[in-house]
Amino acid sequence: MHSRFAKVAYGVGNLGQALFFNTVQTFLIFFYTDKVRLEPRLVGLAFAISYGVWNAINDPLIGLLSDRTRSRWGRRIPYIAVGAPLTFLLFVLVWSPPLGGRPLADPSHPGMLIYFAVIIALFDLAYTAVTVPYTALFPEAFEDLEERTEVSIYRQVAAMIGTALGLAVMPVLVGALSARLGDLGGWRGAGLILGLVGGGAFGVALLGSRERKEFGLGAALPLRTAFKETFRNRSFLAFVGANLMICYIWSWLSAMVPFFTKYVIGVEEEQMSLIFVGMFVTSMAFYPLWRRVALRLGSKWTLGLAVSLFVLFMLPVLFVTNLPQTLVMILLVGAANSGITLVRDIVLSDVIDEDELRTDRRREGSYFGVNAFIERLVMVLIGGSSSLVLGLSGYQAALTVQPPSVERGIRLGMGLLPVAALAIFWAAFSFYPLGKDQVIALRERLERLHREKAARLGLGEL
Repeated sequence: MHSRFAKVAYGVGNLGQALFFNTVQTFLIFFYTDKVRLEPRLVGLAFAISYGVWNAINDPLIGLLSDRTRSRWGRRIPYIAVGAPLTFLLFVLVWSPPLGGRPLADPSHPGMLIYFAVIIALFDLAYTAVTVPYTALFPEAFEDLEERTEVSIYRQVAAMIGTALGLAVMPVLVGALSARLGDLGGWRGAGLILGLVGGGAFGVALLGSRERKEFGLGAALPLRTAFKETFRNRSFLAFVGANLMICYIWSWLSAMVPFFTKYVIGVEEEQMSLIFVGMFVTSMAFYPLWRRVALRLGSKWTLGLAVSLFVLFMLPVLFVTNLPQTLVMILLVGAANSGITLVRDIVLSDVIDEDELRTDRRREGSYFGVNAFIERLVMVLIGGSSSLVLGLSGYQAALTVQPPSVERGIRLGMGLLPVAALAIFWAAFSFYPLGKDQVIALRERLERLHREKAARLGLGEL
């Protein structure tokens, strides 16, 4: 068992992960098009290649490399220790283009295009080198359901704080610093401050990170064999099919909220933040309740229940008419979201535990890396869904007032597409075999295996 300090310290790392991710996802394109004034098509192309395609490649690559690493400090910790300061440095450079304090005079400036493409690719590599090994430590360091649910609460609360810093505090810092440092200087200063916070969070995580020597026993699987074993694991395939639908439901809600607030309930865009804040607040408040549910039902059925409630609580989008009604709906959605975020990584951790019994190796990096790669596919689904819903409803960006069909289309799209995703979720999850009893039996076998490995290293009883 780990100390409370170690559990909380490890959980703090998720603050850095969420802060960096949400800040870049939300403000990067806006900064380079509106502030740097680089041609939007060039920004979009460079972003798609250097952040999108490259992101999909380096996630499984870093995961596999961390599984194969053998060092006196462990398999994961060296990546976090080296990657955290690099991530901080590159995050600052993302918001510090060499412009001399003035925006571009030539929107097609090739030097700035190269700078943007290279710096975002390097940042994503450093970020992945930290976050995939960091996440891979979770099932390795915390083995039973009681510990995993406790640590998951710390991780998710930290992630929500990081998300709030990235989404809400970033623009406040930019506004405050721009008055003194100029427009571009304000962005650079905000990047420096938030970069220190995010990098510091990873540093705190190292204080609570410990690796077990026996988990690195044995030669790593060859790359081709590692990929083959991962993709023929039926439990993993069932999980990623279900998890892709979870990511779709999350991303679909985020993508459509701006359209919903403006064209359905008719509130100011500034009030949109209330919707996300309400979701975060109830998510944090309901973690203790969902932990009790998880200990009683197991991770599999807790995840299924939480996803089903999330979709059910979204159905009022079909009839709510004002902001107070929408806030009530989103509070309920946030309560269900609490259960999803609590146990989703635990379900994948059970898959990794099962894999160790089959391969005699701990391969957290491979599984979390490949899962991150598959999650990127959701952006294709979101792009197609938004195009379908907005196109069929008659939405036209040039119109100040949209036709009534747009409101109906947004309501139906937000309400019914998640129902379809839920059906696919259950179709995939029905093949997932690791219920509560199976996990208990699996844990007993793993404990015997780990004692044997520890004895081989002369570590004694665990």
